[in-house]
Parts: sequence; C-alpha cells; structure tokens
Amino acid sequence: MKLNPFSKKPTAYYDKVKAKYDQLDHELTATKDQLNEAEADFERKRRRQFELDQHGSMYSSTREQSQASFAASEASNRVGHIKGEIGQLESRIAPMRRIALAPDRFAWAKQAFDTLLAQKLATTGELEKVNALIAKVSKRVADADARIVTETQSATQTMLDADGEFNVPDVLTRLEAELRLGKSSLAELEGKRDALLAELRELPTVIREAERVFIGCRADVVEIELYEQLMPAMTLFARASAARRQNDYRHDETRFEIEIPRELIEPAEVALAAELPTA
Repeated sequence: MKLNPFSKKPTAYYDKVKAKYDQLDHELTATKDQLNEAEADFERKRRRQFELDQHGSMYSSTREQSQASFAASEASNRVGHIKGEIGQLESRIAPMRRIALAPDRFAWAKQAFDTLLAQKLATTGELEKVNALIAKVSKRVADADARIVTETQSATQTMLDADGEFNVPDVLTRLEAELRLGKSSLAELEGKRDALLAELRELPTVIREAERVFIGCRADVVEIELYEQLMPAMTLFARASAARRQNDYRHDETRFEIEIPRELIEPAEVALAAELPTA
C-alpha cells in the first residue's frame, strides 16, 4: 500500500493531542481507582449503619447510630462527587480519543484487512489444488472401477472353467484395494473442499467489514495529517473566521469552510482507491 501515515515525525498537533489525552487518561484511571475505594468505604459504613439500626433499642445510645448515619451519608456524597468528576473527565477525553488512538487503530485495521485478503488468496489457491486432486483421484477411482468390472468378468469365467480349486487373481485384489483407498481419499478431499468453499462464502462479508473499519481509521489518520500541515497557518484561518464573524453574527467563529477545487478532489479519490489492497 502507498499509504504510510506518520512516516515523518508528527508535528505539534498530534503530539499536543496525544499528550493531553494521556494526561486525562491517567487522571481518569486514578479517579476510577478512587471511586472503587470510595464505594467500598460507603458499603462498609452503610452496613455498619444497618447493623446499628437493626440491633438498636431504647436502651442503646442513639449517638453512635447518628454518627454511623452521618458517616454513611458523607461516604455516599463522596461516591457521587467522584462519579461527577469521572463524567467530566470522560466528556473532556472523548473528543481526543479518536485522534490519540488513530495511528494504533489504523495499524491494527490495516493488518487485519491485509491478513483477510491474504487468507482469501491462500484459501482460493488451496481450493484449486484440492479440486485438481479430486479430479485426479476421481479418474483413478473410475479407472479402477472399470478395470475391476473387466477383471471380475474374466475371473468369473476362469472360475466357471476351473475343475478344481480356484484362487482370486492378485490383480483383482490389488484393484479392489486401490478402489477402497481411492474412495476413502476422495471422501476426505471432498470434505476438505466443502470446508474451503464454506470459508470462501463467509470471507467476503468479513472482508467488507474489515475494509469499512480500515477506511474509517484511514480517514482519522488523514485528518491528522491535514491538521499537521494546517497548524502553522491556523492563525490565518482564525483571523479570517473572526473577520467573518464581525461581518455576520450568525457565523460560528470556531469553523471556517473553504472550497476545494474539483480538479484536486478527483486525483485524491483515485489515490485513495489505489491504497486499498485487492486479493
């Protein structure tokens, strides 16, 4: 394939997104650990409160029960607070995940796609070999069967003409053994052929799904490559967008649409199509 994302060292755009993603992902993992500890602490305090409430009586101190209830309430609030922090972190990290993981996802998708195409090619080649063997063995079986008919007729006549003891000709014994081996081999080859055909029937669907995933991952990688090149000129886009906003209050200053000449789109589509491997 011609596509080789990040063949050169990424510039500030990807590095910045990946570093921020890693930082937030680390915070998210640590916060989830805190949540596990907080939930365990709440469960202990809730159980303690329940036990006091169950075994309490008019003669027992209500102070201990109040303290247990207060501790359980505080633990519950802490669980809720940490869950809120996790929600905020996840909302911040979600937009970065697609970009941060794009190179690894693309490499995985490309490998999976290439592997399936290679599997289809290998399976097709194996099927051709098996079909050739089936044709060869089928001919030997048919020949052996025809010779057995001829030799059986000859042996039958010999037996009828013989006055004494009759021995089955060795050639007939060998032919019958050859026929049994041939039929056994043929059955095994036909089973293998059927398994290969079943695999080839399933592969197109799997390959189409792998291709869909590959195309999606490639789109993310190509987007990163675009932003790597655009970042040095981003101040110009920001200036143009801010100017348009001042002229048109309906314009979203965080977005600036540009027109791409058709004569550039068509070669790009051809190049993308050429990057897709074929079996």
